[in-house]
Amino acid sequence: MFGYIKPHQPELKVRELDAYKAVYCGMCGQLGKSYGAFARLSLSYDFTFLSVLHYAVSTHTPSLAPCRCPYNPLRKKRPMCRPDKVLEFSADVAAIMLYYKLRDNLQDSRGAWRLAWYALLPFAKRAWKRAAKALPLAEQAVSQSIARQNEVEKSSSAGVDAACEPSAAALSAICALLADGEGQRRVLARLGYLVGRFVYLCDALDDLEKDKRSGNYNPFLARAAALGQRGGEPELRIEARESLYMTIGEIAKTFELLDIHTFRPILENIVYLGFRATVDEILRKKEQAK
Repeated sequence: MFGYIKPHQPELKVRELDAYKAVYCGMCGQLGKSYGAFARLSLSYDFTFLSVLHYAVSTHTPSLAPCRCPYNPLRKKRPMCRPDKVLEFSADVAAIMLYYKLRDNLQDSRGAWRLAWYALLPFAKRAWKRAAKALPLAEQAVSQSIARQNEVEKSSSAGVDAACEPSAAALSAICALLADGEGQRRVLARLGYLVGRFVYLCDALDDLEKDKRSGNYNPFLARAAALGQRGGEPELRIEARESLYMTIGEIAKTFELLDIHTFRPILENIVYLGFRATVDEILRKKEQAK
């Protein structure tokens, strides 16, 4: 994941922001406990969202305790979720995805960056082996997603939907693992699919100009080339924005079907405000970069 799934903090109440930060810090602590300090590099808003969602749809209540951040000891103590099965699940997923992300970076990079990814890969592989043993279904979903994504990119598919499918299917399978019952499982699978699509499209939009310069695959560029379109980045950004806004609308409809036990205000903030704020932030940065 890439850090695109986050709340719109100005609209969160203080207690809600504190609760969100407690999960975020708890996720960092769990990564360190499960896989060592190196694994903390995979901490992102996306895995915090996965943990918040997991708490929300389960009967497991997070346990909070005051803590001081070991990487910022001067900061005052604040609540942190104690390590538990929910955070452990997210940490395992993070370890699996980090391994495949480093492999992907290694394949796409050159020079000093390639050497850096190569140096980190053994640590990620060790964590991946342990995580894959703990969550074999999640590992299978991610590995299949990577293989299918490579096939799409090699074929230069013109379909944006086809390009989104592998990432969406992987997160669908992972979110389905959070469910206790079949009804909830179907809703979570659909929600995960849409969120996976959102993340993939955000990443494609974010990397639009970079991919055009480097020649790396980008679904919006591939579609424009296949259709013989001569429009520049502004036209492609409009297309990406419309596709993302449509996906956000479907996420909101699916979210309404979930049986939420806790953290509802935080999740509502992310779904109804955070997703759109992320898209608008990407577009705003591109406009300012002109």
